[in-house]
Amino acid sequence: MPNFTITTFDWVPELPRGYVRDIRLRWALEEAGIPYDIELTAFKERENAHYLHQPFGQVPWLSHEDKDIFESGAGLLYIAEHSDELISTENRSSVIQWLFAALNSVEMATLPWTILRFSGDTFESDGGKAIERFLHSRLKHM
Repeated sequence: MPNFTITTFDWVPELPRGYVRDIRLRWALEEAGIPYDIELTAFKERENAHYLHQPFGQVPWLSHEDKDIFESGAGLLYIAEHSDELISTENRSSVIQWLFAALNSVEMATLPWTILRFSGDTFESDGGKAIERFLHSRLKHM
């Protein structure tokens, strides 16, 4: 019986569908070979209990034993601490460094671009061009 549980929304609007950050936790648990359950919480009517687990009213949160961990990056580190598959002594600093890079340097640049792209923007506006330049400058050395 799994003792890890990922809580995510019961529904999300079309734009972020498939991009909700619970995919990060699911992927890590799958890679680590750790069984888990999924629980759903209401998207539209978030009750006070939701905010006890995730103070910003977001998802996901990871539950394990008597702990609730919110923020997907924190959940990834927590999962890694329970698996030799994801992080080892030799690569610990590199894994943590790239996790923070993905959540800060990369996502900060890609999220505005993604929102514009899925909203049908052609990147011809001044704002669209600026976001595209920023994204390319951030990723050009990768």
